[in-house]
Amino acid sequence: MVTPVGPYSILVVEDNPDIVIGLQDLLQHEGYVVTVAGTCAGAIAEIGMRRFNAILLDLGLPDGDGSDVLREVQRRDPSLPVIIITAHIAKERTIGSLAKGAFAYLTKPYNTEELRQTLRRAIGVKELAVKVERAEQSLTESEHRFESLVESATDAIVVANGRGIIVSWNRAATRLFGYVTEEIVGQPLTVLMPARYRQSHEKGMARIEATGESRVIGSVVELHGLRKNGEEFPIELSLATWKTGTGSYYSGIIRDISDRKKTAQALEQLQHQHMLILTQAGEGIYGLDVDGNTTFVNPSAACMLGYRVEDLIGCHMHDVLHHSKPDGSPYPVQDCPIRAAIQDGQVHRVVDEVFWRKDGSSFPVEYVSTPIREADKAVGAVIVFRDITARRQTESALRASEERLELVIQGSSDGFWDGHILPDQPWSSPQTPIWWSSRVRTMLGYTDEEFPDVLESWTSRLHPDDRERVFAAVTAHMERHAPYDVEYRLLTKAGDYHWFRARGQAIWNADGRVIRMAGSMQSIMDRKRTEEAIHRSKQLLEEVANNTTAVIYVKDLEGRFLFVNRRFEELFKLNTGQILGRTNHEVFPRDIADAFHANDMEVLKQDRTIEYEEFAPHPDGLHTYLSIKLPLRDQTGRVYATCGISSDITERKRDEAALRAHEEQLRLALASTQAGGWNWDRRTGHFCWSRHVDHLFGLTDGARPRSQDEWLALVHPDDRQAMARAMSQTLNNHTGREVVFEHRLMTGDGGVRWCVWTGQIMRDHDGKVVHILGMVRTHDGPTRQSQKKAGA
Repeated sequence: MVTPVGPYSILVVEDNPDIVIGLQDLLQHEGYVVTVAGTCAGAIAEIGMRRFNAILLDLGLPDGDGSDVLREVQRRDPSLPVIIITAHIAKERTIGSLAKGAFAYLTKPYNTEELRQTLRRAIGVKELAVKVERAEQSLTESEHRFESLVESATDAIVVANGRGIIVSWNRAATRLFGYVTEEIVGQPLTVLMPARYRQSHEKGMARIEATGESRVIGSVVELHGLRKNGEEFPIELSLATWKTGTGSYYSGIIRDISDRKKTAQALEQLQHQHMLILTQAGEGIYGLDVDGNTTFVNPSAACMLGYRVEDLIGCHMHDVLHHSKPDGSPYPVQDCPIRAAIQDGQVHRVVDEVFWRKDGSSFPVEYVSTPIREADKAVGAVIVFRDITARRQTESALRASEERLELVIQGSSDGFWDGHILPDQPWSSPQTPIWWSSRVRTMLGYTDEEFPDVLESWTSRLHPDDRERVFAAVTAHMERHAPYDVEYRLLTKAGDYHWFRARGQAIWNADGRVIRMAGSMQSIMDRKRTEEAIHRSKQLLEEVANNTTAVIYVKDLEGRFLFVNRRFEELFKLNTGQILGRTNHEVFPRDIADAFHANDMEVLKQDRTIEYEEFAPHPDGLHTYLSIKLPLRDQTGRVYATCGISSDITERKRDEAALRAHEEQLRLALASTQAGGWNWDRRTGHFCWSRHVDHLFGLTDGARPRSQDEWLALVHPDDRQAMARAMSQTLNNHTGREVVFEHRLMTGDGGVRWCVWTGQIMRDHDGKVVHILGMVRTHDGPTRQSQKKAGA
C-alpha cells in the first residue's frame, strides 16, 4: 500500500536574517512548515513546546554554542534528526558534530540540492524511528495484559534463565512454595526441589545448553516440589523454553496435585505460555536518478541486500531488488511506488512489500520513497528502507500469543474478567467497564445483552448475604494489597444461586492508584454439593449413632479417641471433653484398658473385622459386651483408625447361664425318672426328642428330626389308627393346653411296652398349634386311661 506523506515541521536555528529568509523560502516552497529561533534559549524553548520532524542548526549563536541545543535535543528525543549548518570547516565543528549525535552537516554557503536531499533523508529516518516506537509501545501494552493474567493464574508460573536462576515468579508460586518474590528471584531452581532431583536437574540444564536436547521440554511430568518449610509435595510440571539475544530462558507451569493424589480427582487447570521477542532491525538508504539508476548506497543497505556498495552504484535498482512481488510474480516498473515518487513528485510510503537479495531470497520491508527536486522538477529519489522481518516475527508472535491466550480462555472451564477503573470514579461504580469472557455468561446462562461488560452485571446478581464480605475483600486487595481469593454466590438466569471462587490481581500506577484489575472465576458448585452431602451424611451418622443402644467409638492408630456416641457418655458418665484425644488407659482401669488395646491392635494387624466379648466397668460391676471392631480406611485405602460397636449382653449372658443350669437340672430329673423329652414343631412337621427316647425305643440311628409318619411307624400296628386320630383331634382342638398320647411299642425281644406322651401345647395369636413340648415314659401295663378307652 502506498500512502503520500503530509507536510513536515522544521525548526531553523539561525541568527543571520539573510540566511533565515533564504531557508524559509526554500523550505516553504518544498511544502515544509518552518519555525525560526535565533538563539540557543529560543531554540530550546521551541523544542519544549512543539514537535518537529527535523532541525537545521547553526553552531554559532549570539547567546551560546549551538552544541548546547544539540545536547538538549539528544536528551529529549535522540531520534530527532539535527542537520548542522556551519561556516566552520574545522573537524571538531563538522565531523565532531556527527560524533555528538548530529544527523549530517553542511558548510556555508550550503548547496540547495544537497540540503534538500539531506533533509529528506533525515525525515525518512525519523519516520522509521516513530514507527518502531509505536510498535514497541503496542508490545509493552500486550506484555502488561499478559502479566496481569499470569498474576491471576491459579497455577504457579516460574521463569528461569539459562543458568537455572529464577527471574520471574507469580503470586500463585508464592502461595505454593511459601517464598515471597524478593526472597526467591535470583535463587537457583534447585531450592524448589528435593535433594534427590538436583543432580539430574543440573545435568539436564547442561545438556540443553550444550545440545539443545531435552527429555521433558514440551511434556507434562509429575515430580515433587519443596516448600520453604522443608515440606515435600507432589507437583505436575510442564516446561517450555525459548531463546533471545541474551540467552536461553525456561518457563515452568507448576500445579500442586496433593489433593488429586489423595482424592483421585483430576483438576482441570489452566496452562499459560508466553513468548515475546523483540529484535531491532537497521535501515538502508540509497538514491536514484531520474532513470532509476543508483547514485549512492549506504553500507547498511548493501549489507541487507547481500552486495558490496560498489556493486550497486549505477545499477537499475528496480531490476536488482524490486523486480518481483512477494508471490514471485513480475512487478512492472511502471507500477513501482519507488518509481512513482520520481514521476509524480509525491512521497510514497509502503509497508507490505519485499526486496530481493543477491542470493535470490526476499525479505519484507517498509520503505519511504521521497522525490529529489531541482528547479521544481523531480530529478531522482531517496529511498529509506527497513528490514521488518524481526518486526513481522514479533507481530506474528504477538498475534500467536493473543490467539493462544484466546484459546486458553475459550477452552478453560474457568471464566475470566478484566476491569478498568474510570478516572475520578470509585471502583464500585456500576458503569465501571469490565470485560467478561464468554465462559462467565455461559456458566450463568445469560446472553451478551443480558450481561453487558460493566460492573453492574456482577454486583446486581451478587447474593445479598455475600455482598459486604466480597466488597471488603476487593477493597482490601486494592488498598492493602491483600490477596484477592474469595467465594460467593451469583444469581443465574434460571433463578438459583451458583457458587464461584474468584481470584484477581490489580495494577497500580506510580501514584499507588488502582487503574486495572483482572482475574478468574471458577465454578465450585460440585465442591459445595459434596460439602453439603458430607454435612448431611455426618448429621445422619450422628443421629443414628446417638440414638442407638449400642456403644460406638472411633480411635486413631495410637489409640486416642476420635469419636464417641451419646450412649458411651451416658454409660461411663463422661463427656466428650473428658474422652476425645485420650487413650483407653486414661479412661478405664489398667486391666480393662490393656484388653481393649490388645483387641484394637489385633484388628489392625489382621486388617479385618473381628468380634470380641469384652468387659467394661459399671456401677453395679463388670458388664459383658459383644464388640464388633473393624479398621477404617481413607479414600486412598490407607487404614487411619479403628471403629468399635459394642452391645451390652450382660443380661443375655445371665439368661444363657440360667438356661444352661435349668437344662442341666431337667436332664438330671429326666435321667432319674427314666423319661425323655420331645418337641413337635408344627411349622416344619418334625419331631425331635432326647437320646433317652432313642434308648427307650431301642433306636440306634442317633437323635435326629423325624416326620409324623416315622413316629407312627414306631407305634404298635393295632394302635396306629387310634394314635393318628388322637393327633388329628389335638391339632383341631383350638382351646386345649395339654395333650396325652398312649400306645403300645414292640420291643426288640418281641415283648410289648406301653408309652405315654404328655405335653404342653403352644399356640400363636390365632390359636393355631405351633409347638408341642413334653415328656415320654414307658411302663409294662396300660394306664387307667387306656383301660377306660378299651372298656368303652
